[in-house]
Amino acid sequence: MAASPEDLVEVDVDASTVVVFVCDVDAPREIASLRRLERDSRQPAIVVISPRATGTGVRRALDAGADGLVFESDLESALATAVRAVAAGQSVVPRKLRASVEKPVLSYRERQVLTLVRRGLTNAQIAERLYLAESTVKSHLSSAFTKFGVRSRKEAAAVFVDIDPTLGAVAVRGEDPAGQAPA
Repeated sequence: MAASPEDLVEVDVDASTVVVFVCDVDAPREIASLRRLERDSRQPAIVVISPRATGTGVRRALDAGADGLVFESDLESALATAVRAVAAGQSVVPRKLRASVEKPVLSYRERQVLTLVRRGLTNAQIAERLYLAESTVKSHLSSAFTKFGVRSRKEAAAVFVDIDPTLGAVAVRGEDPAGQAPA
């Protein structure tokens, strides 16, 4: 069982290894550790043990490299089964959160707005760039917040990148294909 990626430095990890990793999947810093573990450990199968989590947290954990998730309260009844399933190439998610595993579908405009949020623009700047009313930008952000299960621009931008790093490659009017504003 690992509590940080550094715990595995001296362990011989190969493709047949199943790592049991303890982290709170609703905590962005801990998801970053999970991502680092998946990247640095030659991609072993990973079962995450977490306190109860939101659907967004579960989706982030899977996107970050977890193959299975077991809640702390279900350890006795579910951990051994989850490890066996993951070792056999299956994914394991608590039944109650199965529906939340699907990635939310964003409209083209929501993707444009989130792309500009990631670049640090304010609602007023986004409205000007996209030729929208500021209230319309707020509406698109509100819709994205609901779909992602988040409450802030920072969280929405993080989830936006977690879902698919290529989503940020949305063309925005007045920019060249590299995403730069004209000179």
